[in-house]
Amino acid sequence: MTSVPSSEDEAQLRRVLALTHQRDWCMERLSQLSLDGRMDEARAITAEHLELLETLDARRSLWVRIERSDA
Repeated sequence: MTSVPSSEDEAQLRRVLALTHQRDWCMERLSQLSLDGRMDEARAITAEHLELLETLDARRSLWVRIERSDA
């Protein structure tokens, strides 16, 4: 019998998928910049996103929830 994932498990999965999407975007961008010979820009992206590119840990990443205030 398969258990139903909890809402916390689902939230964790969404976070992992979001980080994976960000990492994939960075890698695609780095590849394109390198192919175009834009090495300074590729290095800048690498420096800015190095932690994301090295490790993908949704539990250790900072997550911010933005809520609208109708004040």
